[in-house]
Amino acid sequence: MKFTGLDDIEKRLFDYTLRTSNYDVSRDYISLSHCAASVDELVAMYQKGFADTIESRLLCYKGYQMELDLVNRLVNAFGNMRIKTDVEISEFGGRVKGHPDFTFDYYPGDCKSVLMNSWIPEDRLPRKVFWQMQAYMRYLKKDRGVVIYESRELGIIKVFIVNENHEIQEKIHDKLQEVLTLLR
Repeated sequence: MKFTGLDDIEKRLFDYTLRTSNYDVSRDYISLSHCAASVDELVAMYQKGFADTIESRLLCYKGYQMELDLVNRLVNAFGNMRIKTDVEISEFGGRVKGHPDFTFDYYPGDCKSVLMNSWIPEDRLPRKVFWQMQAYMRYLKKDRGVVIYESRELGIIKVFIVNENHEIQEKIHDKLQEVLTLLR
């Protein structure tokens, strides 16, 4: 039997990856995952969307792939009674939304994949991730959350428990109100 189309494998896989990357060029809501951004940046993201590049799509695909695998391992390790994956936060009449990757015993959780072991935070989460979790906790009315980092290099996993910070949560809420006022 003769194989046909072998020279087409790379192109077809590449094209498929770009088409199925889950990369959103725009959203019809303000995303809680970007709540660390400034008011002006949030307004611009809503009005103009995001740059659509091949690199963005490839990174998005790989990130979703790693995060989905990690969430599936969580479900397999702890069961679907403790790990829920169909979580959506909707506030301000649906104009603000958030999508934690999972909840663990109803506490919000998010997965982050990084390229190298050395890119896993040592003891403090990056501001963007910390604020994202504060937003999830505020609107889910939880006093803590969990962030799980995994390195693509060796598969090293590090878990961070995030405690609520009322001051930041109020800043987030006030900022979102300001953004929505500007978008009227």
